[in-house]
Amino acid sequence: MIYFDADVLIHFLLPQDVVKHKQANHLYQSATEKNQFFISLLCLQEIAFVLHKLGQKSEDIEAMLYNFLSSRPVSYEVSDLLRAIELGKQIGFNNTNDCIHLAIAEAYCNEIYTFNKSDFKRLQNLTKLKITIL
Repeated sequence: MIYFDADVLIHFLLPQDVVKHKQANHLYQSATEKNQFFISLLCLQEIAFVLHKLGQKSEDIEAMLYNFLSSRPVSYEVSDLLRAIELGKQIGFNNTNDCIHLAIAEAYCNEIYTFNKSDFKRLQNLTKLKITIL
C-alpha cells in the first residue's frame, strides 16, 4: 500500500501548481487502479483545514471528504502516537503530524508519497519505509 500525505491530495484536488497537480493526479489514479491507495483520518482532517484556508466552499469540502471516505481511511492508535513521539524527539515536536503520518504509514504501507521535502527528508533516515518526496 502507498500512503498519501495530505499535501499530495491537496495538489490532486486543486490545480494550484499545474505540474504538481498533474503529478498528484497521475499517482492517485495509478494507486487507486492498483488498489494501493491508502490514507488516514488525520489526512482528511488536514485536507479539510487546508481547503477551508484556501477559500473552498463548505459543500465542496464536504464532497471531497466524502469521496475519500470510500477508501476506508484509518485512524491512529496509541502505538502510532508513541512512535511519533519517538520521531518527534529526534526532529522536533513542531512536526508532530508528519511524525504521526509516518508512524501510520509504517504500520500499514511500504511507501509514502509527499511533497513535504523539508520534514520528510529529516525523517528518511529514521525509518525503513520508502519515502518518495515528489
